[in-house]
Amino acid sequence: MKYLILTLSICFCLNVWGQDNNTYLRLTFIKAKEGSNYRENLTQKFARLHKQRIEDGIINGWDLWQVVNSRQTPFSHVIVTLVELSKMDSLYSGVNMQKVFPDMTDGDLENFYEENIKSRDIIGDYIITSIKSISNTNSSPDEFMVMNFMKVKEGKFKTFENMEIDLAMAVMPDEKFRTGWTLQKRIDKYGTDLYWNYLTVDWYAKYSDYIKASSMPAVDADKNYQSMMGIRDLRDRAVLRKIMSVR
Repeated sequence: MKYLILTLSICFCLNVWGQDNNTYLRLTFIKAKEGSNYRENLTQKFARLHKQRIEDGIINGWDLWQVVNSRQTPFSHVIVTLVELSKMDSLYSGVNMQKVFPDMTDGDLENFYEENIKSRDIIGDYIITSIKSISNTNSSPDEFMVMNFMKVKEGKFKTFENMEIDLAMAVMPDEKFRTGWTLQKRIDKYGTDLYWNYLTVDWYAKYSDYIKASSMPAVDADKNYQSMMGIRDLRDRAVLRKIMSVR
């Protein structure tokens, strides 16, 4: 019976990035192993499991994103869990697996759990909070997002946040390709050796819009942007496509 209750360590939801200061996102970065059925497990089994977690009041939602051209990145999927502050203490609560999968025996559940571990590696697990979100549409986040991993200098956090927000608010009304923008801060860990401590997200309706935006003629940074570059580094960037959402 020990597999009837399973504490999960992969989750993700992304419906209201930046809309509520009482909501937090748990980001889990996964590298699926070649030849495994990991994506099938996510879409067919874990989606059902997280639906139960939502119904049980443990989390608020769960989404699955897949990296475009994942061979160039250390992770292939991002799984995120949206959690209200009032539910944070139950984030790691277990789920009655027999209730979710009544057609599976204890042996089936044990095999499912073991095969899932073999099919992927967990690259990173983070908690972030949203600071500001700007959208040019009234819909939920689009099909494609670009995650920009930032390392901001110690003692310059507020300055960086103000600069990013001012820049986004100035350019987003005339934006031709992005449908939205979000600024987020990592809060699960703190220290000078962190590889990244802030995250910005650019939203696109189509992958071709991202390509068009990236293909614009090069221009030198103006004085304001140079000032922002002086207090932060763009560590890395990843393009992802939404696979599914569970609410």
